[in-house]
Amino acid sequence: MNMLEAMEMFVAVVDHGSYTKAAESMRLHRPALSKTIQNLEKDLGVQLLHRTTRRVNVTPDGELFYDRSVQLLTDISDVLEWFSPNRPPKGKLRVDMPTVVANAIIIPKLPEFLERYPGLELFIGTSDHQNDLIASGIDCAIRLGVLDDSSMIAKPIGQVELVNCAAPKYIAQRGSPATIEDLRNHVAVNFIVGHRRQIMPWRFRVDGELVDIKMKSAVAVDNAGSFLHCGLAGIGVLQGLRPAVQEYIDSGALVEVLKDLHTEPKQVSILFPDRRNLSPNVRVFVEWVAELFRGLNTQKK
Repeated sequence: MNMLEAMEMFVAVVDHGSYTKAAESMRLHRPALSKTIQNLEKDLGVQLLHRTTRRVNVTPDGELFYDRSVQLLTDISDVLEWFSPNRPPKGKLRVDMPTVVANAIIIPKLPEFLERYPGLELFIGTSDHQNDLIASGIDCAIRLGVLDDSSMIAKPIGQVELVNCAAPKYIAQRGSPATIEDLRNHVAVNFIVGHRRQIMPWRFRVDGELVDIKMKSAVAVDNAGSFLHCGLAGIGVLQGLRPAVQEYIDSGALVEVLKDLHTEPKQVSILFPDRRNLSPNVRVFVEWVAELFRGLNTQKK
């Protein structure tokens, strides 16, 4: 006998107070339902129901079995709903992303996402170093630039423009570079990336070819906030993400330089463990982030 099916039938009989009504609600033949309840009582070794010609009454043992059955069936239904691919997104979602992406791009738009999916609770990790998704229990992560080999699924979702800029104080002291050759006479706030602590080169596209420039460092940092504040302080020129520096360019705190040179945009990807078993929570976040970056790229054009 299928115990779960028998429990469902028993609960239906108690709820309806009738074998006939319970059978109708479950679209079963009454004799089959009655036989199942009899076998259930036999297997349990107790009487669950008192049967009369007009009414079905629950015994004390039946009341206890009813309460436990309802709880168990509810728990099973909740588990199945939780892991259903069609369930509404809800619960916790752990994501990881670079600090600059979080502060300049994701967080300003986050109210829209939370309004769309009110059942989700986000745990956002921001770092300028790449964390291990599996070891850290991270559901998905946004990454910039070329990705290391990984067992993770990587989905390219867009690009972010890089812009060259410097504080008015720096320009007053050192002048404004106008060409790649001019950069030899300037110092930069450089950014340190990767486990090997390498300085990120400045990258341009000249006549269709990628050109990497190793800038002399005034200061090298491994934190997006420090990177920006060093530039604002006039320590050196920056090559940073436009969404992170545009408000300072608009306010005059930074001045765009080398406008005639084309920088190579940063590739943006989102990582998650397994495409085949993508949870509803991860799926809607991946789709939303991809939609957000498509909007950024459209505005740029």
